[in-house]
Order: sequence, then structure tokens, then C-alpha cells
Amino acid sequence: MSKTAAIIGAGQIGYANAFAFRDAGYDVRVYARSQPEWVQRDMAFEAYTLGEVPAPVADVVVDTIAFDEDDVARYDPDQVGRYIAISSAAVYRDHEARSIETGPITGYPDFGHAIIEDNPTVRGGPESYSSRKVRMERKAREMFEDRSTILRPCAIYGPYSRHAREWWFVNRIKDRRRVIPLAFEGESVFHTTNAFSMGDFAVFLAEEDLGGIWNVADDDAPSVRAIGQTIAAYFGKRIRFYGVEGPPKGTVGRTPWSLPHPFVLDTSKARDAGFERLGTYAQEVAPALDYLRSVSADDWESAFAPLAAYGYDHFDYEAEDRLIDEGA
Repeated sequence: MSKTAAIIGAGQIGYANAFAFRDAGYDVRVYARSQPEWVQRDMAFEAYTLGEVPAPVADVVVDTIAFDEDDVARYDPDQVGRYIAISSAAVYRDHEARSIETGPITGYPDFGHAIIEDNPTVRGGPESYSSRKVRMERKAREMFEDRSTILRPCAIYGPYSRHAREWWFVNRIKDRRRVIPLAFEGESVFHTTNAFSMGDFAVFLAEEDLGGIWNVADDDAPSVRAIGQTIAAYFGKRIRFYGVEGPPKGTVGRTPWSLPHPFVLDTSKARDAGFERLGTYAQEVAPALDYLRSVSADDWESAFAPLAAYGYDHFDYEAEDRLIDEGA
């Protein structure tokens, strides 16, 4: 009898996990508010809204929408074999208690090294996205103990993303921009995570019966400039990346990866466990870009609501042209 996998959520992480578990021979059931277009005949679908229907039952549950402890508390541990929760690298803090979330207020974290899973985190609580994620992780470990598996990705990319950071470059290329300014000379590093690698890793951890906390990120940690170059090459375009010294000038050069200090995850724990399918960004990003090709620029704010919610204009071309002309 086939093992069962319940995939909670139908975004880029749910999409990648559904196909990874299906390909590994699991009977997959996808739970989401509405049926996504990618659900296939050999997958089941169930309309699902938190708090309105009973929690799923399966040999493996991959929960992509667990944001707080109550999202975990609804499960019956006796009805779930392994609980895999998607957390975030945003939970990490540096030695001065600075995190990605508090960066605009306290200054951005400076770890000085690749971040391991034992690195301190922000406090669990109701205050913010990252503090709620910490509270969620603790609840998962409390309820499922060794049967809880926590994944901490970084800047995720993949088809069906709602937070498609790559759109920052893709839309400029579609708009025929030939010079693109980048803050911090384009050398910022905010580690990237391929959604398909997350799916493969989740299957690996389920098959190996491994619990605990795991970083998951690409084999490399590309700079913003390297990300731009990879995307330009995919579209076959010649782009000049104009390095802006220091932080963004207003909105100019402010990419979704722009940080003053490198933010890099150490994935050696995954490798030491025997997982070897973490590719580089350049090797893995094509499916995400294939998906972004089809997105209309006129509708991007609704398609990528988390990106639109940053609170500033991502595409202020007049300001970019003024800065480039002044520096020419």
C-alpha cells in the first residue's frame, strides 16, 4: 500500500513538494483554498481553509502555511506520521539580536559566517512574522517530537511563487531597460533557495525518517549582480549593471536581495546526512523564469502581492535614469 502525503498550500513550495512526493511514489493530496491549475489526475485535491475543516491525516504532512503555534495545534499527532513544517531563515538573529525583519529599525544583521541551525533565533511570540515562526517551530517539536522536521529556507524561488523576487529583474528586461543600477555595487548576498530542492529534501528527510531543524539553500550564494547576469543570460539580453556605492539611493538600486552584509546559510548538515541534490542558482532558476515569462506586467501587483507590499516603487525608472545620467 502506498504511503500518503498531505501537501498544505498550493504556492511554489506546495507545487514543488506535491510533485516530489508523487514522483517518489506517494499518494498525494493537496489542500488549499482553491484548486490550482497544476494539480494532475494522479493527485487528489481538497478545498481547505484553516479552522474550517479538520486537520489533514497522512503518513507525511508538508505544511507550507504554518505561521504560528495554532496552525500546528490543530493536528492530531496520532494521525500524522511525520510533520514537516516550512519555517524561514528570517528567524535567525546575530550577536546584537538583529534580524532581517528588524533591519530597517535596528540595522541589518552581520553574522560574519554562514549561519548554522544552532544559531540563536529571535524570541518566539506574537509580535512579528519571524517570532511567530519560532513559536510555530516550538509547537511542532512539542507535539511531534522526533517526528517533527523543520525546514528553514532563505530567498525562495520557483514556479507559482507569490513572492517572486526575480520579477525585479524580469520586468525591467521586459521593459527593455538596458542599464540597471544595483545598490552596494551589486555585491549584496541574500542566499537563494530553489523550491524544487526543498521538495526533494523533504522527501529525503521523510524517507530517512529524520527530524530536527534543517537549513535548505542553493549550493552557491550568488550576489545580486550574479543573479541579474543569470536572468539576463536566460532572456538573451545584454544588460549593463550599474553599481551604486553604498545603500540604495531612495528606491534606486534597491533589489529584494539588497543587504549591507552577507546572509548565507550553512547547508553542511544536509550534506552530512547524505542529501546531495542542492544545485546552484544558475542551474536551477530556469523553471521560475519560464513561469515569469507568462506573467503580465499590467497585473504583477496582484500576482505577486508580497512583493508589491514592500511599500515602495520597485520600478521608478525616472529616478534610475537621473542617477545614471548624473554618474555618466
